[in-house]
Amino acid sequence: MPRWLIGLLLVASIVYMGWSLVFSDHGYRVYRAEVGRVAELKRQLARLHTERKRLAQEILRLRHDPKALEELVHRELGYVHPDEYVLIMPESAQTPAGKRP
Repeated sequence: MPRWLIGLLLVASIVYMGWSLVFSDHGYRVYRAEVGRVAELKRQLARLHTERKRLAQEILRLRHDPKALEELVHRELGYVHPDEYVLIMPESAQTPAGKRP
């Protein structure tokens, strides 16, 4: 086998391996994309842990503080005391805060 053919095959192999290293399904570009995705998922996980901790504290507060539970029931379910009045405004009459019709 001629020496130049061996050299050509060697160069072709090196070029193919370099191309495969960068552009294949498991190459550097895919690796960098996955690293970015993992970083985003870690940030999302940290936000979810913070939200979970906040919700756990709110649950404890609602279990042990009757005033907090009463406030939640008033706000979320619209319950009123017998001595309270509820004023319901139609949607078209409501304007954003600070703006006049």
